[in-house]
Amino acid sequence: MKRVYLRVTATSSLAIRSDHAEGGVKTTQYIPGATLLGSLAASHRMLRPEQEDEFVKLFLNEQVHFPHLYPAGFNEGSLRTSDLPGSNLPVMPIPKTARTCKRFPGFQLVPGEEAEEERHGVRDSLLDWAIFSLLDNEQSAIAPLLSPFSSHDTCTYQQGKDSDVRCNQVMDHVGGFYRESNHQRMKAKADTRLQTRTGINREWGVVEESILYNRQVFDENTCFRGDVLLPDELTDTFKNFVEEATKEDVIRVGTGRTRGLGCVQLDVRDAQESKAADFADRLCTFDAAMRKQAQEAGVRQLDPFYFAITLQSPTILCDAFLRYQKTIDLASLPELSGLCASYTFQRVYQSVGIQRITGWNELWGMPRPNDYALEMGSTLLFACKQQPQNNDLIQALRTLEEMGIGRRRSEGFGRISISDPFHLEREQA
Repeated sequence: MKRVYLRVTATSSLAIRSDHAEGGVKTTQYIPGATLLGSLAASHRMLRPEQEDEFVKLFLNEQVHFPHLYPAGFNEGSLRTSDLPGSNLPVMPIPKTARTCKRFPGFQLVPGEEAEEERHGVRDSLLDWAIFSLLDNEQSAIAPLLSPFSSHDTCTYQQGKDSDVRCNQVMDHVGGFYRESNHQRMKAKADTRLQTRTGINREWGVVEESILYNRQVFDENTCFRGDVLLPDELTDTFKNFVEEATKEDVIRVGTGRTRGLGCVQLDVRDAQESKAADFADRLCTFDAAMRKQAQEAGVRQLDPFYFAITLQSPTILCDAFLRYQKTIDLASLPELSGLCASYTFQRVYQSVGIQRITGWNELWGMPRPNDYALEMGSTLLFACKQQPQNNDLIQALRTLEEMGIGRRRSEGFGRISISDPFHLEREQA
C-alpha cells in the first residue's frame, strides 16, 4: 500500500451540513471522507463514463482509503515556522486528554510567531490519569492518588523563567486540529461565516416571501489536508484522474453546489514513507516515559509493556452480532492487531466519546444508514501482560496503525495513532 498527500483548497464558499435535521445550518469542522469519495466519484462519472473498470477499482472495491480532510490554515505571521503552513506534515485532531488554560487557551507562541491573543500552552493528562488508575488498583491512600492532578486544577504558566507568579486560572479541555514540527505545535484555524439566502418560489421563479435562511460556510481559499492510502498499482491512475478533474474544474464538494458553493482544487503529492525503526523508537519512548512517571509516583507493580491508541478519525466498531461498541474491546484487540491469543491486554485508562454518523450516498442518491462511532481524539491506554518477543507485537501495532480499525475505513473512518508523542510533550510543567 502507498500513501499520498492530498491538499484541497476551496475556490468558493464551502458548506457541509453537520447533520440532516430540518433547518440545520451548522457546518462540520472538516471534510468527511465519504463526502470526498462521493465528490470524486461524481467527477469520474462525468469525465470518464466509459471507464467502468477504473471506477470500480477506485470507488467501489474499497481498495482506496479516502481520508477525512482536516483544516490546514495556520498563522502566516510565523518566522521560524514558515514551513508549517505549506508543508506536507500531517494535521491531526487534538486528543481528548489535552488541557489548557481556560482564560488564555491554546498552544504557546512559537519563536517568531505573531498573535494578538496571549496563549498559556497545552498539557496532556493521559499519563497522570494512568498513574491514578494504577495507584487505585493498589488501593493507595487518597493523597498519592490525587497528587498527579495538582497541575491540572489551575494553569501553571509563568511569564518568565525567573518569575514566581503563575496564572492560576482554571484548566479546561481544548479541541480542534494541530500540526507539529520540531516539537513546535500550531493549532489549525478554519474561517467560517454565516451566508444569508432567500427562498425561491417554484411556480414563479422569484424570491418567496417570508423565507430567509442562514447557512454556515467555510471562506474561500480555506485549505484542508489528508492522506490517501491505496494500492501501488492504482497510484498513477488516481493521480492522473485527480489532475484531470482539477484541470477541468469539475470537482464540487458539500451542499449548495447548484448555488455556486463547493468549488475546490486538489493537489496530490507523494507522502514521506514511515520507517519501522522510527515507529519502534516511538513505542519504546512512550513505554519508558510511562514507567518512569509510574515509578516516581510509587506504583509498585508494572506490566511488561504499555502503549496508547489515539483515534485520528471517528471509528466504527461492531461485535460479531453487529452491535456498536463503546470502546476497543480487550477480547478483540489481539484479533484487530493480528496477534495470536498468547498475548493478553488490560485497559488501564480511556477517554472516549460517542457520536452519531449520518450522511448522503452520492452513488446511490439516498441517505446513508446511521452509524455510531467513537469520536476522533479518543484515547485508550493498554498494558500488555507479556514481554514482546522478536518485535512481533511492534510489527503488529505498526500494521494496525497503517491500515486502521473498524468499519468504513475506505471513507476515512478508523484511522489511529499508536503511542502518539503528543501525550509526552508538555508546554506546562
